[in-house]
Amino acid sequence: MKNKSKAKKTLLIILAVLLILVLLAVSVFTVLYFNGKHKFHKNDKNISVGENDAVEVSDEDVYYKDKTYVLDNDVVSILFMGVDKEKIDDNLGYSKNGQADSIFVAAINTREKTTKIIPISRETMVDMDIYSVGGSFSKVEKQQLCLAYDYGNTSEESSKNVMRSVSRILCGINISSYATVDLNGVKAISNAVGGVKVTALESMQLPSKNITEGSEVLLKGEDAVHYIRTRGKDLEANNRRILRQKQFLSAFASTAGNQIMSNFTKLATYYNLMSPYVSTNVSLSQATYLAGECLTADIGSKFEYKVITGQMQLGEKWAEFIPDQDAVLDIVIDVFYKIKK
Repeated sequence: MKNKSKAKKTLLIILAVLLILVLLAVSVFTVLYFNGKHKFHKNDKNISVGENDAVEVSDEDVYYKDKTYVLDNDVVSILFMGVDKEKIDDNLGYSKNGQADSIFVAAINTREKTTKIIPISRETMVDMDIYSVGGSFSKVEKQQLCLAYDYGNTSEESSKNVMRSVSRILCGINISSYATVDLNGVKAISNAVGGVKVTALESMQLPSKNITEGSEVLLKGEDAVHYIRTRGKDLEANNRRILRQKQFLSAFASTAGNQIMSNFTKLATYYNLMSPYVSTNVSLSQATYLAGECLTADIGSKFEYKVITGQMQLGEKWAEFIPDQDAVLDIVIDVFYKIKK
């Protein structure tokens, strides 16, 4: 009888410990979730459209195409950037800090559980803040968007300069959150999730193998970097690269998202893993909030891409993309606004 009683007592202790661990896990998630929820929407304000007669903007409302819109406060926007440097914290000073090679705005609607992605061409011509080698503001000048990252002495300064330029492209819409990853970060995270499977959009030579268009390939490490970074020299080369980046982003999101759904602790694991390779003002609590609100199976396949149309041209120094302002306005209204009731 004593042995049975002792065994029963031990089982109760084990169950009690397991229950405590579960409650602690739930408590941590709850704290992170609600802390994260309140850290978005900093200084949100209506767009600025200059002298565009097709739209009227007041303090609270936007009148466009016979409808009245208001900012949708359930939309959380984050600017994602990939930079062409091995180490995010290798800061060489103003005008020497590297370029933003891949640029995407993710707009996550926490009410509708949807994600809309706006790819921004690195070759987009935009008014950009220019700084001297000493870090003093010099002037605003129209340049390629990718060069905005160069004008900063730290990854944070550089990222925020890109963020300001992207906001100008998108009619002044507020984007207060960013995440910038270096080349080593792409290698690390693609390895951590076990590789990202895609169907090759182009035939190319990767560091470890040759791939042919239409073949299925698992991208890890250097191969992943090469696939999303390789660019030709013709005017449409960057547009083809954007297609590969979109494909990789969607496939990665589904792969990592499914793993996190099966084991939510992986969110913190991946967040901490990427810390040495990322500059971001998105906290773990904010990431937890978004994951808790919007993470679904194969989430990348549900991304809706909103592509800005415009004109590619050869400028004096480089290729230039001139966005169609009406197309930009349509996208901004669709992504960041809702019809006023």
